[in-house]
Amino acid sequence: MKRHVVRLAHEISHVTGMALRKARAIRQPRVLMYHTVDPEGIPTDVFRAQLDVIRREFEPISLPTLLSRYRDGRCTGREVALTFDDGVRNHLTTAYPLLREADVPATFFLCSGLIDSGRWVWNTEARARLQGLRAAERKVLATREGWPVHTVEALVEWAKGLAPDRREAFENAVRAHTPAFEPTPMQQDLFAPMTWEEVHSLDPALITIGSHTVSHPILTTLPAREQTEELTASRARLEAQLGREVDIFCYPNGDSDPAVVEAVRKSYRWAVTTEESFWGPGHDPCRLPRIPAAPHHALFVRRMHKPTS
Repeated sequence: MKRHVVRLAHEISHVTGMALRKARAIRQPRVLMYHTVDPEGIPTDVFRAQLDVIRREFEPISLPTLLSRYRDGRCTGREVALTFDDGVRNHLTTAYPLLREADVPATFFLCSGLIDSGRWVWNTEARARLQGLRAAERKVLATREGWPVHTVEALVEWAKGLAPDRREAFENAVRAHTPAFEPTPMQQDLFAPMTWEEVHSLDPALITIGSHTVSHPILTTLPAREQTEELTASRARLEAQLGREVDIFCYPNGDSDPAVVEAVRKSYRWAVTTEESFWGPGHDPCRLPRIPAAPHHALFVRRMHKPTS
């Protein structure tokens, strides 16, 4: 009930134009965080409407251009930069045509090792496999493996905090228990990484490529040496493939701590987080906030003036 009341309030604020007036009045740069454009997340028509608002009411801008203005103190506060995490096929098949149609630039954050292997982000694969099991099967599996929880989201969240060897054991156990798992065409579009050929097909004038590590680990769970390898090897591989500099980074799952941030600072000029905020003059260039994408238009407009909505 509360969720419906909140959504109704968002709709009223949107229909009356109040939310957009508030958004226009705030003169601070915004970076938007997307993952996929799809019917169960952000539908195509909703994304197209969001692009229309960005073009009409703000200034769509590439992330490198925004970073340059931010560094030099030249921001107008109307800038909006779009980012997409994980480098999945959906970015090419659905988001990219819409961005090109609207002439709105974006940054795609890629995991170099996943492109090389064709593997999904580990937690995405685990979630998809676990969702194919009945609740009773998951409970039996969790009991047998000594896992403390058995619902899908609880298991994935628990696994994110595991040390690398224990997380790998978790992944292997899930795979072993789901040998018949066969991804649907929609799952392949949403979760499989782009190929290098597909990455090369993206117009570099419209799409900036950033690093999202080699294999999308939770960096805070890794020893320092492995953190460095994930950071440096991803940048080196992307630059070798693209023939241009890759100096923007995105933290997998948004997780970091002071040691991770300092490791990132040694390898990249800029880094974005999942902290929900506008940009301001006091932000660390390696801990820049973003505004999460919204699944319906009224919430999108509200987040343009209240990011934590």
